[in-house]
Amino acid sequence: MKRSRLRTVLLISSLLIIAALTSAIVFIVRDGVRREIDRQVRSGTDASLRAFENVQRERELQLSRSASMLADLPTLKALMTTQHAPTIQDASETFWKLGGSDLLVLASPAGRILGLHGKHPELTAALAQQNLVRSIEQGGRSSWWSAAGRLYQVFFYPVTTGTGKDFEQIGFVAVGYEVDRSVAEQLAVVAGSDIALTTGRDVVASTLDAGQERDLHDWIVREGFRQDNAISGVALGKSRYEMASIFIDRAPGAPVQCYVLMSLDGVDHFIRQIDRKIYLLGILAIVFAALSLTFFSRTITRPLDNLVSGVRAMATGDYTYSIRPSGTSEVAELGAAFDAMRGQILDAQRRSIAAERIAAVGRAASSISHDLRHYLATLVANAEFLHEADKLKLNRDEIYGEIQLAAGQMTDLLDSLRELAREGTSISPVRAAIDQTVHRAVESVLTNPDFRSRSITTNTTGGMDGVFDPRKLERVFFNLLLNACEATPAQDGRIAIDIRSHPDLFEIRLSDNGAGIPASIRNSLFDPFISSGKSSGTGLGLAIVNKIVRDHNGTVVVEATSDTGTVFLVRLPRSLQSEVAEPNPAVI
Repeated sequence: MKRSRLRTVLLISSLLIIAALTSAIVFIVRDGVRREIDRQVRSGTDASLRAFENVQRERELQLSRSASMLADLPTLKALMTTQHAPTIQDASETFWKLGGSDLLVLASPAGRILGLHGKHPELTAALAQQNLVRSIEQGGRSSWWSAAGRLYQVFFYPVTTGTGKDFEQIGFVAVGYEVDRSVAEQLAVVAGSDIALTTGRDVVASTLDAGQERDLHDWIVREGFRQDNAISGVALGKSRYEMASIFIDRAPGAPVQCYVLMSLDGVDHFIRQIDRKIYLLGILAIVFAALSLTFFSRTITRPLDNLVSGVRAMATGDYTYSIRPSGTSEVAELGAAFDAMRGQILDAQRRSIAAERIAAVGRAASSISHDLRHYLATLVANAEFLHEADKLKLNRDEIYGEIQLAAGQMTDLLDSLRELAREGTSISPVRAAIDQTVHRAVESVLTNPDFRSRSITTNTTGGMDGVFDPRKLERVFFNLLLNACEATPAQDGRIAIDIRSHPDLFEIRLSDNGAGIPASIRNSLFDPFISSGKSSGTGLGLAIVNKIVRDHNGTVVVEATSDTGTVFLVRLPRSLQSEVAEPNPAVI
């Protein structure tokens, strides 16, 4: 897993902390606001319920007075003394219209209905008689009658005649008022909430719409009757309400109950506004914190980034990369310590390079002087032999050949040194065939009597024409073949050359069945004066190979080496205007 940068870690950690704190604050504020609103809603619901009860008591008092005044009318008393139902039914219509009520019932002292008038024909004499009997049994001056889905509040008052010993009750007068939507709306205005009046599980009057009334009916069927002042939340249609209830009449089977419903739409809207504002403030706080942390984190991470760059530069061998200590005292102290360490390492490296350079010069001088001394000794010795040839009866031609060979070797050594010391390129490119250049190198190597037993095979693929310096490249392949011949056994030494032509470059692989390259020199194989296993080697052959190949914008690498053989790969552009990758030699 890739490690995150310090700035990213600081930013993410801080943002997570701020987001957690903001979320906690939002939750606490929302919870506090919700609790306060719930308290106010419950308080408002209780107040609405008390207001409804007060209004209801006032209403009952007024309606009771109306029934009392009607019962005290002498004409009504005279009519009730007849106890004749048809007469009372016909004559009582005047009293009904006079009272302005929705229901008028005149009954005998035993509770038999003598006269009945109402606005709605659904209230039949049988239903009225049934409700009247129940009301007389319950006692009291008021009662609630339910008939055909309508609800009436009925007030009773006895009709009497005479005083003292002549006092006599001649019947009852019952005045009823229908409780409909208009009554519910009047009560709702006073209560400051929606009102719903139910009988049993049916909603008979309310300020709700039809859909909400159906939802309330389903809720009552599901939840059952509620206790007085029991407050609960309910969803009706698309609105939510806080609801409280009170029993107006506890008649078995069809109790009359009033529900006071306070709408929570405004509360929910307010809560949503509060939520939006809080979340907006939280997001703004996070954004501001992110910008601030991004700005301030740079003061912490920039010195560390500078220090990391210095460490990376040192890891790649660049000891001259300097950093400026900055930031907090701890980071600045660390930067100063690193810079001081870099300076010490740079000084040590310079001393090491100087010492290595001196040692390399010493090794080169020793190797060159040894070889030159060897060649000079050969020249001197053969010169003396040539001088005494007649006296000693020696073959002058053979002595002259030895002198010529030593002189050629000295010349080759000096040319190699000059080739390595020359800066820039010294090639003369012409159009030539690469296979012919390799063939000439093979012939030159095989002129050596020691290598005539080696088997050298050549394989070519594709066109062989290109633009290069054939004389220089002939020396490259000569040096490689010379090393291969020296590495292979004299009896069954095998060397294979594979030349492949591509549109832009040549690939020449030279493989042998020798003992391989020692591990100790594999990484420095192309450096000057590196040699192993040769009694007369100068260590300049592969260095010259590398120099000439690089001058041709090519590469030479050891593609494979083991105790069963070695493969050298030379890659050369077909034209010097082309570039070949991997410009630095390396051991694969």
